[in-house]
Amino acid sequence: MALKDQDLNKENFKDRVVRFLKEVKIEAKKITWAPKKQVFMGTLMVVIFSLFIGAYLGILDIIYNFIISILVR
Repeated sequence: MALKDQDLNKENFKDRVVRFLKEVKIEAKKITWAPKKQVFMGTLMVVIFSLFIGAYLGILDIIYNFIISILVR
């Protein structure tokens, strides 16, 4: 009896997974994707901003290292 219940639960689980994946596919078709140009420009802005922040932090690091090396002498 317990084995039959486990088999039913496995089938139910498989059915639920299949149903879930079908629903995901249906919902994914409803997504309105941004145009390529907009995605490219957004990505470009993130890269430029990241480079700017990285350079800024790098310059601050150099300045603080210089100040600390003077104070430690």
